[in-house]
Amino acid sequence: MRRIAILAEGAFEWHYGKTATGIIRYSKDTVVAVIDSTKAGMDVAQALGAEFGKGISVVRDIYEALMYQPDMLLIGIAPIGGGLPEAWRGQLLTAINAGLDIVSGLHVFLADDAELRAAAKRRGVTIWDVRRPPEKNRVAQFIPHRLGSHTVLMVGSDCATGKMSTALELNQEACNRGLHSAFVATGQTGIMISGSGLPVDRIISDFVAGMVEEMVLEFTDKYDWVFVEGQGALNHPGYAAVTLGLIHGCMPDAMIFCHKAGATTIEGYEHCPLPSLNRLIEMNEEAIHWLCSDLGSKVVGLSLVTLGLSEQEARSAIKHAEDETGLPATDVWRFGTATLMDALNTTFQTI
Repeated sequence: MRRIAILAEGAFEWHYGKTATGIIRYSKDTVVAVIDSTKAGMDVAQALGAEFGKGISVVRDIYEALMYQPDMLLIGIAPIGGGLPEAWRGQLLTAINAGLDIVSGLHVFLADDAELRAAAKRRGVTIWDVRRPPEKNRVAQFIPHRLGSHTVLMVGSDCATGKMSTALELNQEACNRGLHSAFVATGQTGIMISGSGLPVDRIISDFVAGMVEEMVLEFTDKYDWVFVEGQGALNHPGYAAVTLGLIHGCMPDAMIFCHKAGATTIEGYEHCPLPSLNRLIEMNEEAIHWLCSDLGSKVVGLSLVTLGLSEQEARSAIKHAEDETGLPATDVWRFGTATLMDALNTTFQTI
């Protein structure tokens, strides 16, 4: 068990701070403090308006965080472009000199930074760049999964629509039901939580499907239920390519569609309206059928993010999505994943 301080300066919130919130909610390690000077003095629950994170202090800087005796500093935001804000360099060096290991999901690799690398070597600490891809490359070979295994991929209408959380919650629900299941991480936060996975957004595009295929096959050989974290969205102007590579590499037996209730445009692209839920679902199903029309993979349920809505409003949004699509829906954080797991069971019993 590690004691983690999370650096999320100026961005400790649900969207750009999703790495921080994911680690706090799902990591088996202990988060002892979050660094964000704009919310210093609060605890995590107050800063996020959440029901989790009570008692975890939000502090001004690394010096205050060291008072909570962390042994690791984790960068908890995912800025567009993935660069290192220069203002953070001093905080990182202070953490390294205090003996803290560094975990980063940025696109820029901290271990390649001469100053940080030298400081880490002097202090005998490690820098883990989670997004560093494997050295090998592999083109997809279109290999079938083991008979009897069930691969479920989370897809969605945008980034930050709960794809990782839904996969983690479904895996937990499957385990609670006595099923032999696993969570497959494909992004930096999921890898930090599970300790393994594939940073698909750092792999050369020609090899995304092949590397995903290899990883998923390893899991389907070992587990009967495999829940794969999704990335981006097919309709996203910036990240559609990684989504398509993941879909074709995963070749799921079923999908869960993730969506933020009430969203009408892509986050950060206000001129990019979202198609209807039915059209979005159809797009993802079509992408699989381009390769294998006989696979029969369908979206079998919806996972909605209803953050900011009252319980009544959330239930109304879920009912509206169900009426619109004819599929079961839930908010996995508020109401659990039982309805989605039931839908998956029903689907695989009829295949």
